[in-house]
Amino acid sequence: MKNYKSSSIFVWFAIIATIFLILYPIGFLLYGSVWSGSPGGDGHFTLDNYEYAFSDPKTYSLLRNSLVYAFGSALIGVSIATVLSFVTVRTDAPFRHQFRFIPLLPIILPGMVDNLAWIYLFSPNAGLVNVWFKNLFNTTTPLFNIYSMPGMIWVMGISLVPLAYLVISAAFYSIDPSLEEAARIAGSSLATILRKITLPLMAPAILSVFLLTFIQAFESFETPAMIGLPAGIDVFMSQIYQAVVWAIPPSYGLGTAYASIILVITLFSIYLYRRSTSRSEKYQVITGKGYQPRQISLGKWRYFGTAILFAYIFVHIIVVFSTVFLLSLQPYWDPNNLLGSITFKHYATVLTRGRILGSLINSGIVSIVSATIVVLIASLIVYISRRSKSSSSGLLEGIGSLPLAFPGFVLGLGLLWTFLTLPIGVYGTLLVIMLAFLVKYLPHGIRFTSGALLGIHKDLEESSAVSGADWLTTIRRITFPLLRPAMTSAWIYVFVVSFRELSSVIFLITPHNEVLATVLWDLFVNGSTELLAAASILLSLFLWSVIILATIIFKVRLR
Repeated sequence: MKNYKSSSIFVWFAIIATIFLILYPIGFLLYGSVWSGSPGGDGHFTLDNYEYAFSDPKTYSLLRNSLVYAFGSALIGVSIATVLSFVTVRTDAPFRHQFRFIPLLPIILPGMVDNLAWIYLFSPNAGLVNVWFKNLFNTTTPLFNIYSMPGMIWVMGISLVPLAYLVISAAFYSIDPSLEEAARIAGSSLATILRKITLPLMAPAILSVFLLTFIQAFESFETPAMIGLPAGIDVFMSQIYQAVVWAIPPSYGLGTAYASIILVITLFSIYLYRRSTSRSEKYQVITGKGYQPRQISLGKWRYFGTAILFAYIFVHIIVVFSTVFLLSLQPYWDPNNLLGSITFKHYATVLTRGRILGSLINSGIVSIVSATIVVLIASLIVYISRRSKSSSSGLLEGIGSLPLAFPGFVLGLGLLWTFLTLPIGVYGTLLVIMLAFLVKYLPHGIRFTSGALLGIHKDLEESSAVSGADWLTTIRRITFPLLRPAMTSAWIYVFVVSFRELSSVIFLITPHNEVLATVLWDLFVNGSTELLAAASILLSLFLWSVIILATIIFKVRLR
């Protein structure tokens, strides 16, 4: 009884601490939306910000643009990912095994790299493809204008493919092929099998990842800012940025009111996402009847499947990196003379400029510390939720997953209000950035470790307890070592995405705590795109090196 009470007390302490950590900045965000002054300044409570937002016709235009942009981006990302997943997992296309993990490589790319590449390919006047198209056909009409809603949707959609592929490919592994084989024996064509059997069985996974990518697109910042603003296409994220950063004086209250509207929309989307992932029993076809995954024969279409994989690699990896690398070698961009004046001076500048190196060091410190804390706290939350006998333990994991609904902009704005309203010396330090990453990526750490813990039987821990080991010793000597593969994967993921994260910290940066992502953004705003390209290439190579090194070290330790 004593151990049960102690466990319950610990669980409730963890729940309260997690609630405080997650809901505190959101509480201040809501506070800021009804405050007439600036963060930490004089003012009074008012509903004027909401009244202005809902009475302004532009708000409904922002909502329409945001929904169209997010829906279209999710549709493109999920469609491409579904095709890639089907070819690599379920077919006999040649070289499919070699391509299985390649679609995940672009997840390392900072958002600015993707945008920069497509801008310099399809800018109407200076885009490489458009200039060549005009010269070839002697026309003044560009082939494709990136500064448009279709341009925004394409750039964001292609960047969502790695995330969608990660989820959908795992679901394809789980489909029992017996129904497809029965249809094939009955004489059904491949197209009929896909339309009537494969895709309906995949509906829950496709719907859930569509909602997830919809949320990712809705809360994205780089594409609306880099492509949408020059095109005159405003969405909520770009409007918040303009209200808080560009407006004179800054409209903190209005920007926060917009952020509160976004929070409601993303919370509703998360609700739909959870509904779609929790009611999939009627699609479960794997039973205890000797399930064994097999590939579908494409027949004469085998090499067409391989061509699809090559096309994706060419478009999203080779073209994107080649364009950015080519830009990094130019003293200035001239699409008619790309090889005539190549220079490496931008790389020398990146490696010697104190501001960039200082921000790189800050990013390294923040990402290492944030990834470590996220993984440890997430593992503890999952362990308490899954192993504690307290009836309230399941609530802890649910609360820890709440930040999935908090866009980075919303979280950063909430922390801005928090630490300027309560001047406790945290704003302007690396600590506030670490706190932002801790809240933002805690749900990701929980998702990495929860599945792994389910595979660890309680008998091991019970045997340890019978042998006289206390709770902490059991976790340290048994549970965490068995969780190490999942924890390592979670650490690598959080390290990489926090290193390139911009939206969560753009409102929290001062000259004393700059990180690399904000310095890269400053280079873009100031027009130093060649320098930005060089820094982006070096950053991508650095992040790939970290992943390779971490993987090698992890394998060595397993031996």
